[in-house]
Amino acid sequence: MAQHDEPRPLSEPLVGAPPAGGATELELDGVERTLKARAPQPYRHDEWRPAGETFKNIPETKERRELIRRAALAMAGDLPRDRPPAKQTLAALGRKLLAPLGYDDTYLGFAMVMLNNEYWREEFAAVPFEKRLFSMPHCLKQAENCTAKLDEVQLHCNNCGLCSLADFDQIGNRLGYNVLIAEGTPIVLKLIATGEVEAILGVACLNVLEKAFDKVLQIGIPALAIPLLRDTCHNTEVDEDWVMQALGIQKTGARRTRSFVPLLRDVVHDFDPKPLDALVPADRGSLPRGDKVAETERISLAWMRKGGKRFRPFLTQAAWQALTDEDAVPEPVKRVAAAMEFFHKASLIHDDIEDDDDFRYGTETLHKSHSVPVALNIGDYLLGRGYRVVAEQGGEIGPEKAAKILGKLSEAHVKLAEGQGAELLWRKGRDKSIQPLDTLRLYALKTAPAFDVALYAGVVLGGGDGPRDAALSAFCKHLGVAYQIQNDLKDLEPDPKNKVQACGDILHGRPTLLFALALESADEAQREVLLRAAAEDPEALGAEPLQARLETLKELYYRHEVPVQAEMLAEKQRARAMEAVAGIEHAGLQALFTFLTATLLE
Repeated sequence: MAQHDEPRPLSEPLVGAPPAGGATELELDGVERTLKARAPQPYRHDEWRPAGETFKNIPETKERRELIRRAALAMAGDLPRDRPPAKQTLAALGRKLLAPLGYDDTYLGFAMVMLNNEYWREEFAAVPFEKRLFSMPHCLKQAENCTAKLDEVQLHCNNCGLCSLADFDQIGNRLGYNVLIAEGTPIVLKLIATGEVEAILGVACLNVLEKAFDKVLQIGIPALAIPLLRDTCHNTEVDEDWVMQALGIQKTGARRTRSFVPLLRDVVHDFDPKPLDALVPADRGSLPRGDKVAETERISLAWMRKGGKRFRPFLTQAAWQALTDEDAVPEPVKRVAAAMEFFHKASLIHDDIEDDDDFRYGTETLHKSHSVPVALNIGDYLLGRGYRVVAEQGGEIGPEKAAKILGKLSEAHVKLAEGQGAELLWRKGRDKSIQPLDTLRLYALKTAPAFDVALYAGVVLGGGDGPRDAALSAFCKHLGVAYQIQNDLKDLEPDPKNKVQACGDILHGRPTLLFALALESADEAQREVLLRAAAEDPEALGAEPLQARLETLKELYYRHEVPVQAEMLAEKQRARAMEAVAGIEHAGLQALFTFLTATLLE
């Protein structure tokens, strides 16, 4: 295997990112430019994509496709195995592969897929069938005669035998695959995070492979992709022998590429009852059940075990792992990471009280089930316990590191209160108009500090703080804003696993980017409707008026293409996050940044 002295680039290329430069606290200049542009910026000349031309052509003949695949097999052996290959790396090798064959960049996308396949093939083959996902698109079906049923997630093939989709479905199920006939990645990411899936075989057109399957590749699990021969979205075709070959391959003992996926799963299980009891032992566990002093701790720890993605403690452990290149996370690092979740859970309790939300994690909020005074006290208890957990690690991690983390926690606590306070004062005021820039400022204060302190704690524990601190804070700021915009978009539809009501944020008086963008685009009459929706108490109007207002809000949002504008702003923030840390020349951290933007921003 070839040796490489220089670390290869690991971050995804930035789309329309602004020039690097000094960052103000909220990067408002960049946000303003984004709001004014409202359109994707052109790719820079140094990005991997060919400028002004297509790069997604499929070679016309099977002979040419096989030629490129064989060349990819010969070349993939030179790829280092420490981290998954980045797009820039694949693009450079793809051009090197195509040149002697006489092909130009129009086949670059296909060549990159072939190279990526050969990189992962042995690792994919080492994963048991029952831990693999086989994903196929709807367009492989015979559209005219297909009687398969489609639900909100996937197509359910009835195995009629009229098309290759039915054949693949039967073979995949017979081998033990998790078979999914659907588009998109959210469900795939969930299956990866829960450990149900450890490798993926995907059939899709090159457009989908770039936009959707690409995120799976960034996460760093074994994945093979078989491109469709045309992207007509109707009665498409694929090299069926390639699919059959990939379905059946098996091999043991392949060397594994480092990935953060196992850690993500482990962190989730840290908050199961027994692991959490080991990390944060109960102070009052010896007292009889029902004791009023012990009850506060019992309710608090039960709340800690409730759902959630555990991204904040994951950030701490992953940053430590990226800097130390160690697999086993020591107990003191896990305890500091747990403290990040204590703070997060406390903030959710207080948010739910201030917002008077009914549901969290699909069940009653704490103040609905135990009363507002009890919930307030539980939130305060969790904050105190979180500070204490960090302070108690001073003997293990050193007093200087403990002091740094406690200082950053207090700073984050203050910023969170400032952001929440600004939102509460807006809700209390009579004037409900708000600019998109103002909502982004609130997001930067309310969401980003929790990510910032969690990442910072891991970097301090790994010994990598100091010159990187400002860049890491900027990364978390833009990541947090993008994350909150994503939550706004999710609020457009009801979520049975969380708050269950669509448009609940603005109907309960919370400012959102969607609302601000709609106000900016609306005419005078529409502005009155929007402002009334934010000002009136939905509980006082009854179910029918509330439902009518909800539908009116959604109609105005979609009429003015607010979701599209919000998605563009989220993508801009993602790009700025990666731009902020572009100068950090550490392969492990760069891999973590790429992983975070792929998983946190679904």
